[in-house]
Amino acid sequence: MKPPCELSVKFILPAIRLLIAKKLIEKYNFTQTSAAKALGTTQAAISHYTHSKRGWKLAERLMKMDGVREFIEKTAERIAASEVQSIDVLDICQLCKITQKYVNE
Repeated sequence: MKPPCELSVKFILPAIRLLIAKKLIEKYNFTQTSAAKALGTTQAAISHYTHSKRGWKLAERLMKMDGVREFIEKTAERIAASEVQSIDVLDICQLCKITQKYVNE
């Protein structure tokens, strides 16, 4: 049995980054580099996200969850408005707890 955080890092975090990156790029006109900086990842990872090479499998299912959609919208808005420099780790942990059951489906 794998620890929950290991599953989150492998599946949930890439899906969350994908959704936030897409929102930042499409709605707020961020570059891949600026989105990468805000998400604590690389421009190459953002390129993979935007071309659906990483994180896309779970992302579609997560966006059907009201709490996840709201989190993505608010986080992207806060980053775009320069209210925060990056995603709050505690917010990610809370979101992972909520979504972990979907990883096992």
